[in-house]
Amino acid sequence: MIDRIHEVLSHATKDDYEQIMDVFKLHKAYFPHIRGDKIRRMIDDQNVVWEDGVLITWNRYKRKQRVGTYEAQRGDCILHQIAARDQGNGSAKKVFEKFIHNGNEKRDVLLSVRSENKRARAFYEKYGFKIVSDIEWGKTKQVKGKVYLLEQKPYYEGYYD
Repeated sequence: MIDRIHEVLSHATKDDYEQIMDVFKLHKAYFPHIRGDKIRRMIDDQNVVWEDGVLITWNRYKRKQRVGTYEAQRGDCILHQIAARDQGNGSAKKVFEKFIHNGNEKRDVLLSVRSENKRARAFYEKYGFKIVSDIEWGKTKQVKGKVYLLEQKPYYEGYYD
Protein backbone atom coordinates (compact mmCIF):
# COMPACT_ATOMS: atom_id res chain seq x y z
CA MET A 1 0.00 0.00 0.00
CA ILE A 2 1.30 3.44 -0.86
CA ASP A 3 1.89 5.67 2.12
CA ARG A 4 -0.60 8.52 1.65
CA ILE A 5 1.09 10.78 4.20
CA HIS A 6 3.70 11.59 1.55
CA GLU A 7 0.94 12.53 -0.89
CA VAL A 8 -1.09 14.88 1.30
CA LEU A 9 1.41 16.60 3.62
CA SER A 10 4.65 18.53 3.21
CA HIS A 11 7.72 16.86 4.60
CA ALA A 12 10.69 18.46 6.24
CA THR A 13 13.94 18.87 4.37
CA LYS A 14 17.43 19.38 5.74
CA ASP A 15 16.89 23.12 5.24
CA ASP A 16 13.98 23.01 7.73
CA TYR A 17 16.04 21.48 10.54
CA GLU A 18 16.81 24.71 12.45
CA GLN A 19 13.17 25.88 12.37
CA ILE A 20 11.99 22.47 13.59
CA MET A 21 14.49 22.46 16.45
CA ASP A 22 13.35 25.99 17.36
CA VAL A 23 9.78 24.67 17.73
CA PHE A 24 11.02 21.88 20.03
CA LYS A 25 12.97 24.46 22.07
CA LEU A 26 9.83 26.59 22.31
CA HIS A 27 8.05 23.60 23.89
CA LYS A 28 11.01 22.26 25.91
CA ALA A 29 8.77 21.43 28.88
CA TYR A 30 6.95 18.81 26.78
CA PHE A 31 9.93 17.66 24.71
CA PRO A 32 12.98 17.63 27.01
CA HIS A 33 14.31 14.45 25.41
CA ILE A 34 14.53 15.55 21.75
CA ARG A 35 17.92 14.88 20.18
CA GLY A 36 19.02 16.69 17.05
CA ASP A 37 20.70 13.62 15.53
CA LYS A 38 17.46 11.65 15.78
CA ILE A 39 15.48 14.46 14.14
CA ARG A 40 18.04 14.67 11.31
CA ARG A 41 17.64 10.91 10.68
CA MET A 42 13.86 11.22 10.74
CA ILE A 43 14.03 14.07 8.22
CA ASP A 44 16.26 11.94 5.98
CA ASP A 45 13.73 9.08 6.26
CA GLN A 46 10.86 11.50 5.44
CA ASN A 47 9.21 10.87 8.79
CA VAL A 48 8.84 14.53 9.76
CA VAL A 49 5.87 16.52 8.52
CA TRP A 50 6.59 20.26 8.37
CA GLU A 51 3.63 22.30 7.22
CA ASP A 52 2.35 25.75 8.25
CA GLY A 53 4.69 25.89 11.24
CA VAL A 54 3.47 22.51 12.52
CA LEU A 55 5.71 19.51 12.89
CA ILE A 56 4.71 15.88 13.28
CA THR A 57 7.26 13.13 13.74
CA TRP A 58 5.99 9.64 13.01
CA ASN A 59 6.87 6.16 11.83
CA ARG A 60 5.33 2.85 10.78
CA TYR A 61 5.76 -0.35 12.71
CA LYS A 62 7.59 -2.93 10.63
CA ARG A 63 6.47 -5.76 12.92
CA LYS A 64 4.23 -6.31 15.93
CA GLN A 65 5.36 -4.03 18.73
CA ARG A 66 4.33 -3.53 22.35
CA VAL A 67 3.44 0.01 23.34
CA GLY A 68 2.79 -0.18 27.04
CA THR A 69 0.62 -3.29 27.23
CA TYR A 70 -0.99 -2.69 23.82
CA GLU A 71 0.27 -4.73 20.86
CA ALA A 72 0.57 -2.59 17.75
CA GLN A 73 0.46 -4.34 14.39
CA ARG A 74 2.75 -4.15 11.39
CA GLY A 75 1.80 -1.07 9.36
CA ASP A 76 0.28 0.85 12.26
CA CYS A 77 1.37 4.47 12.51
CA ILE A 78 3.09 5.71 15.65
CA LEU A 79 2.90 9.45 16.12
CA HIS A 80 5.94 10.53 18.14
CA GLN A 81 5.51 14.30 18.48
CA ILE A 82 3.26 17.08 17.28
CA ALA A 83 4.08 20.71 18.00
CA ALA A 84 3.15 24.07 16.53
CA ARG A 85 5.25 27.19 16.28
CA ASP A 86 2.14 29.28 16.94
CA GLN A 87 -0.37 27.78 19.34
CA GLY A 88 -4.01 28.76 19.14
CA ASN A 89 -4.20 29.72 15.46
CA GLY A 90 -5.72 26.41 14.26
CA SER A 91 -2.70 25.32 12.23
CA ALA A 92 -2.01 22.22 14.35
CA LYS A 93 -5.64 21.17 14.04
CA LYS A 94 -5.58 21.44 10.23
CA VAL A 95 -2.31 19.56 9.80
CA PHE A 96 -3.29 16.91 12.35
CA GLU A 97 -6.62 16.32 10.61
CA LYS A 98 -4.86 15.84 7.28
CA PHE A 99 -2.42 13.47 8.99
CA ILE A 100 -5.06 11.19 10.52
CA HIS A 101 -7.89 11.47 7.97
CA ASN A 102 -6.06 11.76 4.65
CA GLY A 103 -2.62 10.31 5.32
CA ASN A 104 -3.63 7.47 7.62
CA GLU A 105 -7.30 6.96 6.85
CA LYS A 106 -6.86 3.17 6.62
CA ARG A 107 -4.23 2.80 9.34
CA ASP A 108 -4.50 2.67 13.08
CA VAL A 109 -2.65 5.54 14.74
CA LEU A 110 -1.01 5.19 18.15
CA LEU A 111 0.65 7.76 20.34
CA SER A 112 1.71 8.18 23.92
CA VAL A 113 1.43 11.30 26.00
CA ARG A 114 2.49 12.27 29.50
CA SER A 115 -0.34 11.84 31.99
CA GLU A 116 -0.07 15.44 33.22
CA ASN A 117 -0.35 16.91 29.70
CA LYS A 118 -4.09 17.52 29.94
CA ARG A 119 -4.19 19.87 26.95
CA ALA A 120 -2.70 17.25 24.61
CA ARG A 121 -4.86 14.47 26.06
CA ALA A 122 -8.04 16.51 25.49
CA PHE A 123 -6.89 17.31 21.94
CA TYR A 124 -6.44 13.62 21.07
CA GLU A 125 -9.64 12.53 22.78
CA LYS A 126 -11.57 15.09 20.74
CA TYR A 127 -10.47 13.17 17.62
CA GLY A 128 -11.66 9.81 18.92
CA PHE A 129 -8.40 8.47 20.34
CA LYS A 130 -9.02 6.01 23.18
CA ILE A 131 -6.67 5.08 26.02
CA VAL A 132 -5.45 1.49 25.52
CA SER A 133 -2.62 1.32 28.04
CA ASP A 134 -0.52 3.06 30.63
CA ILE A 135 3.17 3.57 29.90
CA GLU A 136 6.26 4.67 31.84
CA TRP A 137 9.52 6.22 30.64
CA GLY A 138 12.84 7.15 32.13
CA LYS A 139 15.62 5.18 33.76
CA THR A 140 13.51 4.66 36.86
CA LYS A 141 10.16 4.78 35.05
CA GLN A 142 9.47 8.09 36.75
CA VAL A 143 7.51 9.60 33.85
CA LYS A 144 3.94 8.29 33.63
CA GLY A 145 1.85 8.39 30.51
CA LYS A 146 -1.06 7.03 28.52
CA VAL A 147 -1.07 5.18 25.20
CA TYR A 148 -3.83 6.30 22.85
CA LEU A 149 -5.21 4.50 19.79
CA LEU A 150 -7.30 5.76 16.91
CA GLU A 151 -8.74 2.66 15.25
CA GLN A 152 -9.46 3.21 11.59
CA LYS A 153 -8.04 0.39 9.49
CA PRO A 154 -10.31 -2.10 7.71
CA TYR A 155 -10.83 -5.40 9.44
CA TYR A 156 -10.00 -7.99 6.83
CA GLU A 157 -7.15 -10.40 6.18
CA GLY A 158 -4.14 -9.43 4.11
CA TYR A 159 -4.68 -5.68 4.09
CA TYR A 160 -0.97 -4.93 4.63
CA ASP A 161 0.47 -7.65 2.44
